[in-house]
Amino acid sequence: MHKFDSINLDKLDNPERRRDMPPYETLERFGLKNIGGAVFLDIGCGIGYFTIPAAKILKGGTAIGIDVVDEMLEHAWERAYEIENVDFRKSKEYSFPVEDNSIDFALMSNVLHEVEDKVKYLLEVKRVLKAEGELYIIEWEKKETKGGPPFEHRLSKDELKEYCRKAGFSRLEEVEISDKHYGIKARF
Repeated sequence: MHKFDSINLDKLDNPERRRDMPPYETLERFGLKNIGGAVFLDIGCGIGYFTIPAAKILKGGTAIGIDVVDEMLEHAWERAYEIENVDFRKSKEYSFPVEDNSIDFALMSNVLHEVEDKVKYLLEVKRVLKAEGELYIIEWEKKETKGGPPFEHRLSKDELKEYCRKAGFSRLEEVEISDKHYGIKARF
């Protein structure tokens, strides 16, 4: 199972990633908008690349980033030092430190291909989402690219959609991200 190594933190925010996947524009493509009191959850938040922009978009809401790696959370807190509506929490892989039915929008960016039991993981996401909540998934295209996980660890759109369906996400919509990544917006 391929796991991102925190020694490569510089890959999480660099000019190439900002060109391929600009955080504000990417969140807007999924439909993230400022609705009063909305709660956004960035699952596998890393250094807060999407968490911090989400907090700025959701001025009257909250953005929570969770990660299993302490070093990632430390960097995220440093980057978000002046932002009041953001929180970062240590997570376990299949158990998120978030209440049931409390999240309006959840994001997983380049996370699911690293998870062993994908359906179990998606069921944990479903647990924390509100009934009308939306899950935004970004994954690497299933093709050879410079950088990213090995080809055999990548998920095709069809594979990802099948995992989502098995976890109870029945409304699936493709979202254009870049030539290296694809997006899926999932709802119950």
